[in-house]
Formats: sequence, structure tokens, C-alpha cells
Amino acid sequence: MFGLLVLAIGCRHSVDPPNDDKVGVAPAVRGSTRAPSNTIAETTYAIDNSMPGIREPRVVKGSVPTEVFADATSAYTAGLAVDEDAVYVLADTVAHRIAPGSTPQSISIENGSGAVVTRTDIVYWSKGAVWGVPKTGGKARRITKLEHQPQYFMAEGDEFAWLDMPVRDQFVIQTFDGRKVRTLLSYAGRIETSTLHAGRVFFVRRDGPQAWRIGGVATRGGEATYAAPQDGPPPAKLAVADAVYYYDVKSSDLRKLAADLSREETLAHDFICSPLAVAVRIYCPNVQGMFELARYAGAKILPLFPSRERITAVAANSRYLAWLNDTGRDRLSAKLIKLALDESN
Repeated sequence: MFGLLVLAIGCRHSVDPPNDDKVGVAPAVRGSTRAPSNTIAETTYAIDNSMPGIREPRVVKGSVPTEVFADATSAYTAGLAVDEDAVYVLADTVAHRIAPGSTPQSISIENGSGAVVTRTDIVYWSKGAVWGVPKTGGKARRITKLEHQPQYFMAEGDEFAWLDMPVRDQFVIQTFDGRKVRTLLSYAGRIETSTLHAGRVFFVRRDGPQAWRIGGVATRGGEATYAAPQDGPPPAKLAVADAVYYYDVKSSDLRKLAADLSREETLAHDFICSPLAVAVRIYCPNVQGMFELARYAGAKILPLFPSRERITAVAANSRYLAWLNDTGRDRLSAKLIKLALDESN
């Protein structure tokens, strides 16, 4: 949902033009261990990597990665989100709200590693129900009864949904329409990951030991639609803006799938981008550091900063780029860089 998110959320839809100031969620994803290059140079955003007609974000002059939070929590189970005011680190029993220049605020929740940030609330499951607590702190309220604990929630704006596995090898995607819980998809197999954007849930469905495909289903209901079948390891995460973006493990390619799932193109070959976040630009951490590129084929891959610490989650919008680092056994740090819209575009 600072202004993104999806970051991350992870395990979290035709599509309207993206609003990159919405909350973005980045569920934690284990990063890849392959490096795209041996060297990294400091850089800012390049003119020849711009998107004509779009106000581009750029790193604020003098801005460097800043640690804004550290905690004795595993970086591989915590969730991450940004909005226009703050960074949110979602741990198992507490949500940490970190606004720049302020003392971090701790908000008690349960099962926080599967929680999500909406426009107004932190949504989570506890004691047979879905709950919401104001993301600036306050009293929790029960949203709806839900007996079984979901795998995780996903959200954009005021809307949220969740992925559940009520029985072994039976996955469902559900939402709450303000009156009742509705099932959008039920699949007798495995759903690897899912995310919510512009009124649609996009997901990765396994069709066999090595077969998978990306699908989408509207939160208002209707039949799911699917992209062409693929083989090999499925994506660990989908990021959605104007299209669906994912890192293909088999080919080591960064790919862009049209929002209607009809066509696909490769944006970068032989380049590790896992996890990933998409706002106006694409942000790709790997073992060498953080990289960015524009959202079209042929865009240059630009290094932002080096990092030897494993980056496990990333979230972005037009104002902030935030990420989680694994800093040791059951320890994490949250860092960010301020972005600014380039008024010259």
C-alpha cells in the first residue's frame, strides 16, 4: 500500500493504469544466490532509461540507504509494506510502523507474518476471525468470522483477499465483500503465490511436478483466466503494476506478462531479480545489491547501491524504496532510500 505494492506483502488482476502511491506489500521471499556481475558502481537514475511522458522517480540527491529499524525477528518470515507515510515491518505478534524522523511505533497483532496493510488498517487473522487495527494504532475491530487461518492476506487500497489451504492440496482464494466471505477460486492442487491489484487476484498455479501457469480472477467474481502453460520451477512472487512481472528461475530472465495474460516478453536476460518490487520502475535486489530498470524491454539495468547482506523482501512506491536485510540468525534490519518524482518529465 511513505506513498507504493506491491511490496510485498509475499506469499499477495483488464487492469487500470497503476497508482504507484497505493500501499505496496512484499511478503518475504528467499533471495537467489547467483550474481549478475562482479562489480557495482554508484549511480543515479539515467536519462536514457526513462519512460517518455511519465514522471519518473529518482534517488533524492545525497540520499543513501538508511537503516530505519532493526529487530530480533527472522527476515524470512516478516512481511514488509510501504505507504506515503511509513514503512511497516510485520512480525508474528507485532506490526512495527516506522515513519521517517519518528520513533518506531509497535502495534500488537496476531499472526503478523501473514498480515497485510490496507489504506487504513493492518488486517490479520486471530481467534476464528479477520481483524483490522488502524495502521496508526488504536483498537482492533472484528471484520468477519473466518474459522480457518489463511496462509496470508493480500491487499491494495481498501480491498483485501487471502489465500487459504483448508485441507491438504486444496487451495482457495477468498475475499470479503462487506457482507460475506466469497470464494473466488478453488483449486485441487497447489497455488504457489498470489497478489491483488486493480480488482483482480493474480496467482501462480501448479499443474504438475514441473508445470505451472499464471492466472487471474476478479474480486467481483467470474471465471479465472490463464496465461500459457510453463515448465520448470514456478515464480516465488508476482509483482503487478501495468502488467504482471516475475523472475523466471529456469531461464534467469525477468519477464513481463500483459495484464490480460495474453502475451509475454523478456525484459532482462540472465539477470537475477528475486525478490522484486514494481512501482513506476522495477527494483531488483540480489547478492550484489539493489538494481533498477524501467518497465520496458531493452531498458538498461542500473545499480543503485551494493549490499553483501541478503535482501529478503522489497517494497516500493513513487516516494520510497524499502527492503529487509537478513543480518544474522533471527535478526533483520529495515532500510530505505527516498525517491522523488522527476518534474522534468
